Amino acid sequence: MRLEEKKQLEMTLKRIQGQVGGISKMIDEEKDCGEVLTQVVAAMSSLKTVGMNLLADQANCCSKTDYVKLLKRFV
Repeated sequence: MRLEEKKQLEMTLKRIQGQVGGISKMIDEEKDCGEVLTQVVAAMSSLKTVGMNLLADQANCCSKTDYVKLLKRFV
């Protein structure tokens, strides 16, 4: 994985950490369920993007058998 890609993933993961912290705070403050779920879906989508990027990177450097194993775990 190139350094720039790694930095981008790290920034995305830090943003996700912030989202999860915000979700926790929203639950603690008893915010509207719909608003909380919207944030949960956003965090899940961001995590899926990170996973897809990692999976794409692995496709370039591992065997087909290993890649299929990773793909099955991800999906």
